[in-house]
Amino acid sequence: MINTAIEMELNFLDPADTEFTIDKFTGLNYKNKATGETFEDVQVKLMFPLTNKNHYLVISHEGRELGIIQNLDDLAPESRRVIDEILEKRYFVPEILQIHSVEEKYRLIHWKVTTDRGPMEFYTRTRNDIIVKGTRVYIRDIDSNRYYIKDHTKLSPQSQRELSSEI
Repeated sequence: MINTAIEMELNFLDPADTEFTIDKFTGLNYKNKATGETFEDVQVKLMFPLTNKNHYLVISHEGRELGIIQNLDDLAPESRRVIDEILEKRYFVPEILQIHSVEEKYRLIHWKVTTDRGPMEFYTRTRNDIIVKGTRVYIRDIDSNRYYIKDHTKLSPQSQRELSSEI
């Protein structure tokens, strides 16, 4: 029998020893105050960006994982502000609250919607750009921007009619 067990080592970082700054070229820098190590142009990703936005931030540099911050609320205020700014840009996913129209134009689907960030218009190519998981709907436009509908059954009847032609 083949042993298929995979060992994983999780390196949880101490938020008290962690400092994040933005350099003049808008790159994210990470300093481990305990070791004195500084890493320039690090990448950060949330392990659960849709369901748990305050926990499990993975920090990597040049393809190598440096560690994980378990709870973003434990970071120093300035580091937390920097991380929030970076994550806001990375995970910009407006929630669609109302669909005004969905029309085909030039072999693309033109959407006019109201989101939690105001009115927006965007285009999708095909139905493959729309994923339905239960009552949630995820939409990716032609520029790879993402949108979601928390519960399509709670949209207005007019919004549901507009959406039904695409899902």
